[in-house]
Amino acid sequence: MMNRTVKAFTFVLALLMMLTAAVMPFGAAQASFSPDAYSTIVTASDFQTDDAAAYNRFATVLGNMKKDGMPTPHSVLVGGDYTKILFDIAAPGVVLIKNRYLSVYPDANPNSVVCIQGNHDNPSPAFAKTGLYDMGTYSLYCINEDSFPWLQYLRNESTVKKTASDLEATLKTLKDKGDTRPVIVLTHVPLHHTTRAGGGDNLYASYIFNVLNNAAKEMDIIFLFGHNHSSAYDDYIGGAVNFLKAGDTIRIPDPAKRSEDTYKEETLNFTYTNCGYIGYSGNTDSSTSTSKLTATAIELCADRINFVRYGEDGLFSTESVKRLNEAGGSADTGASFESPVVENESRWKTSERFWSFVLKILSMLGFIEF
Repeated sequence: MMNRTVKAFTFVLALLMMLTAAVMPFGAAQASFSPDAYSTIVTASDFQTDDAAAYNRFATVLGNMKKDGMPTPHSVLVGGDYTKILFDIAAPGVVLIKNRYLSVYPDANPNSVVCIQGNHDNPSPAFAKTGLYDMGTYSLYCINEDSFPWLQYLRNESTVKKTASDLEATLKTLKDKGDTRPVIVLTHVPLHHTTRAGGGDNLYASYIFNVLNNAAKEMDIIFLFGHNHSSAYDDYIGGAVNFLKAGDTIRIPDPAKRSEDTYKEETLNFTYTNCGYIGYSGNTDSSTSTSKLTATAIELCADRINFVRYGEDGLFSTESVKRLNEAGGSADTGASFESPVVENESRWKTSERFWSFVLKILSMLGFIEF
């Protein structure tokens, strides 16, 4: 009798589980995405491959996010480097990103994709200019590579000083206006100290760091970067997937001395993380580091900001930070994106087929690797 009861109970339990699974909405099995997020922003960088593999990977990662419940993103932010060869044309990569995005989210607004310059990219009208953009649910400050360059020990220090000064003035204006929306700073080169270029790759990063760290005492600031995916530069903070928040310690280069082991330890007041390398990574796989290729979804909630990281095989990590300036639900203003956030929107009106033809000709002539 007891065995029959146990078997009957097991059968009913299994049946209930099957029925529950049958009526659950698509993607609800994993609670990766918050139902109270009023805006979702996708980030990625460094698409450097000889072909379209990285762009196809981006579509796969987006597909995984969508399957797990991510709504159509409010915007997509890309942190530079669209081709493998140095100083190459980036417009074909920009078109590929837009097209792969729309292949997964056909209802998305292609004008909400924002791309900036990396050190592999020649300046292009396909990039947003350095400066402030009102993205509706947040403020975006873009810093192109020519405004905050790599190999800074070979460059003019005054360039970075001016960039920091312009950023400081902009943040002060936002604060004086009482604008409490989060501010995302999107650039290619990071702020933290690494051994890259003997410690001189971002030698003058402290000028920008000091501006952000001071402003972040009163503002919600997120700093997004790319660039350091080609070796073990970031292993000490997680490798290809790194995330630091307010209260964490960060190593900032000392502008007075270029050295692999000379830096100042500072306490962060803002969120600091990479966009997610999508092309390749030379970081070390260990207990404290990973070479995982990912993209990130940033969720803006009234009281917090979530960071949901995905790879080709699904969810990788989640992080969350409390907001200094809480918002009233989804009361933040909207954005129409009637025009692309670029210098010349004609670059967004060319087709992938056109660029495939151009790339084939340039490749045959030996001018590029793509």
